[in-house]
Amino acid sequence: MRILQLCPKPPRPARDGGCLAMDALTRGFLADGHSVRVLAICTEKHPHIHEHLDSEYIASTKYHAVDVETALNPADAIRHLIAGESYHIGRFNSPDFTRELENILRDEAFDVVILESLFMASYEASVRSLSKARVVLRAHNVEHQIWRGLTQEARTGPKKWYLSKLTKQLKEYEINHLNNFDAVVPISEDDSATFRELGATIPIHVSPFGMDFDKQPASPTSTSVDHVFHLGSMDWLPNIQGVQWLIEEVWPKVREHNSNATLFLAGRNMPESFQSDSSLGIQVIGEVENAAEFLIRNGIMTIPLLTGSGMRVKAVEGMSAGRPTVSTEIGVCGLGLVHGEHAFVANGPKEFAKHILLLLASPDTAGKIAKSGQAHIRHKFSNKNIISDLVKFLKKLD
Repeated sequence: MRILQLCPKPPRPARDGGCLAMDALTRGFLADGHSVRVLAICTEKHPHIHEHLDSEYIASTKYHAVDVETALNPADAIRHLIAGESYHIGRFNSPDFTRELENILRDEAFDVVILESLFMASYEASVRSLSKARVVLRAHNVEHQIWRGLTQEARTGPKKWYLSKLTKQLKEYEINHLNNFDAVVPISEDDSATFRELGATIPIHVSPFGMDFDKQPASPTSTSVDHVFHLGSMDWLPNIQGVQWLIEEVWPKVREHNSNATLFLAGRNMPESFQSDSSLGIQVIGEVENAAEFLIRNGIMTIPLLTGSGMRVKAVEGMSAGRPTVSTEIGVCGLGLVHGEHAFVANGPKEFAKHILLLLASPDTAGKIAKSGQAHIRHKFSNKNIISDLVKFLKKLD
């Protein structure tokens, strides 16, 4: 197949879960013998870093990135609010990107165009006007659900009111445009069910994030479980919200029973509000050079997400590397885990702390959970198998 992949940020360097998921798809298609072209938006938040791209990747994908200004603009925000249009979508709608896309479509024929997230949906019309390709939405999340959760957590006042309006407009856009695509490819079964509830009548195929596990060495029995960590991009609001909850609601309960417990906070763009505090056993590391190596050598992974949908890529990475894990239900949504067998799952701070304490106190339990979780993840999320199933689905759309 000839595939065009439209991305809302550069897939490489893989700086967060979304980048990893997009790049896994590209690598999987190429390994399966398909032609893939990648066109990405780059922004101040997610810049194009040429030195991080190898020549083989550029040549095999004809990779190109277009600068788009997506930073919050008060005038644009007010204009969208008055017009009743989704500002989330409008920020990614660029004349420069449209021109580049249309030039590519005039020069080259494709069988499938994959829109990586709802934020690329505004380019569907351009694809339709110049190509006979099937247009597929790859839904990394049910986007309005994330913003609904953030709205619910916001304090009363102008911010909560504005977030509520943004969420409403995003939901309306999501519902109104869902059946414009030839298919939707969500990352989790829960999101698939939600899309059906929202009125989707088009074909749906669940295709989770996949990994090439043969390239990821891991040994859960050779690493320490004497500390706790969180690793995630800290410019994503649900991560900020979750870590705040971990620090304020969960961690004091852990320290109450284990005064030597240590919590490491790692991830790029760490907010200044999160500071190391030796009296609380909290160490802020910030961005790590190599996330895979960090995961292999570190202790108990926490995923304290309170809002969101889709699938947490860091959960797959961490568990496949043999990390015993404590998570909220949202944090491991779509992974098919069994609580107490593959990981510990808890939504309340008291239960969350209890499971952390158990793993700290019992290396044997931590080892069993780590091995079982690793085996489950490596069986369920092999990129080769996921791509094979996705290709079969895409070919049926012809």
